[in-house]
Amino acid sequence: MEEKWNEYLKTLTAELGKDTAALFIQSLKADSQAVIGTAEKFFYALGRTWSPLMHHWAEWIQSMSRQKTTALILRDAKPLEGSSRAAKWKRLYLNRQNCGIADEISGHAGLECHPLLKRYLAQEGCADAFTFVDSGCYGSIVLELHRIGFHFDPLFFFSKNPRIPGFLNEIGVSEKDGEVLNDSLECAFPNIHLRPDRFVEVRGRVEPSLEHADTLSVLFGNAALAGVKENPPSATDPLTEARKLIELSRRAHAGEFTGILGNSSPEWSGKTEFLENWPGDLSW
Repeated sequence: MEEKWNEYLKTLTAELGKDTAALFIQSLKADSQAVIGTAEKFFYALGRTWSPLMHHWAEWIQSMSRQKTTALILRDAKPLEGSSRAAKWKRLYLNRQNCGIADEISGHAGLECHPLLKRYLAQEGCADAFTFVDSGCYGSIVLELHRIGFHFDPLFFFSKNPRIPGFLNEIGVSEKDGEVLNDSLECAFPNIHLRPDRFVEVRGRVEPSLEHADTLSVLFGNAALAGVKENPPSATDPLTEARKLIELSRRAHAGEFTGILGNSSPEWSGKTEFLENWPGDLSW
């Protein structure tokens, strides 16, 4: 049993950093008494808690999109899959690894885009203009894909790039709280698959090379998504729903386990140089 928790810790460390991941899992184990079934129920309830804001995010995307095609960038935009708005949206597996970008937290060294990346996007109907939906927050993948010739409109859950619209930014969430909520998506909705670092050709089609994550990530991730899908949209406004989650973060910061992070994960050391060198003509 402890081995499963250790594997889960290893997976989450690659997303949030060592200290943040360890604190979250220690608190989860204490809250659930390390009973996996109890923890699984907790993630289902957590998905229901996030659900109203996810539905509002989907509505915002629908209202902001100027393109015929909308694509969810998986894994991080996965909570939107619980919204009926997203039923016809495409799913793309893009990340820093298969786009050739270094990742400071996971330690992945960037080299170059995978040679099948362009074929993959073209095959999925995203060779031309489309709406690119991701959690955020600086836009390193956005910049790289535009550099190699793809043209699309990005919409983030939270943006730290003034040239890219962010949902939380638009509804009035502060930058500090936006960071925490954005990072909290990683632990509230554990990733069912590891980040695919390559594409493969299968019977003439280009597919991401998907591998399941550890056992607990799969169990908890599926439970959280079920919680979103089974909770209908809320009549309250999005800022009210965001504030409910922000309050959970405040309580977590004070030592209570809520499933929301009390602090954001380590900030990217290259953020200033990246934003200063952002092309002036690349904005939305």
